[in-house]
Amino acid sequence: MKEIKVKNNRLISFSRKSDLEKAERVRKLIQEVVNDEHFRNEILNADFKDRRFVDENNNTTDINDNEIILQKIISGKEQYTGEKEDFEWDLRVTLYRSLTSEIGHRSRETIFTKKKKFRNMSERYIASHWIHEYMHVIGFTHDYKRTNIRPYSIPYLVGTIASNTLETKDYDFLT
Repeated sequence: MKEIKVKNNRLISFSRKSDLEKAERVRKLIQEVVNDEHFRNEILNADFKDRRFVDENNNTTDINDNEIILQKIISGKEQYTGEKEDFEWDLRVTLYRSLTSEIGHRSRETIFTKKKKFRNMSERYIASHWIHEYMHVIGFTHDYKRTNIRPYSIPYLVGTIASNTLETKDYDFLT
């Protein structure tokens, strides 16, 4: 299957050298996991209960075929950028300060991560968060209130699958 490249395309408010170094380790983790055969097989076999996809024209459809979900994940086609399918994840991440309890969110093509959480959480946790948010960047959505199906939406379940995959492997570039 097609190999995905992951790029830290735009990093904003990464004010410390250690922030940039951590972002690079997170990028490597994401690239490792999305190219992992076990991760891809888990996507193909996942029991997604919320399969909503929002296209560039803001039309919402359900994708009932996990193979199509995997193809969209692999495609690297970010919404709102005008880019075509290029099998490259272009991560656009901004660190920010906030008093809310969330780790972060997404606005259009940008992933926002709380600076304090970024600095205090493990690379594996941040990688899972960025993968979850990237699912939104490519068009997948979920309920924003806590519901029974939210953990089984594509962004949440893909993030969980990524987290489980990351926990099963040792990566020599992690500190």
